[in-house]
Amino acid sequence: MNYIFENWKLDSLSPDEKIIKFEEEKYVGLEDLLNSTNTISLDDILTKINLVLNGESCFEEIGNERSMAEIKKEKTEIYDLFDGLIPDESLNSTIIIETEKLKSIIVEFKKVSKK
Repeated sequence: MNYIFENWKLDSLSPDEKIIKFEEEKYVGLEDLLNSTNTISLDDILTKINLVLNGESCFEEIGNERSMAEIKKEKTEIYDLFDGLIPDESLNSTIIIETEKLKSIIVEFKKVSKK
């Protein structure tokens, strides 16, 4: 799984923001989830992950308007909430990622975003 961090602007009046871009198209749902800072934050996602990894919860969910993450101790599944509402070819791919790997990506993204 390869990814980069890029600067992005909503418009000419907006400040630069860091976003994460994944090389493979199948990770667009994860990209959507991590870049959706207007509805949930990276800290919100990390809180849910830590609840599961620390054994305080066996399952947590977090999402935005389009992508939902089901977090379990070993694996996190990210899927498109529009499943069944739009044609399959328009859906973001469902992906499964190791929860520890997801956490490490988010921690790295937070560090890069603060620079």
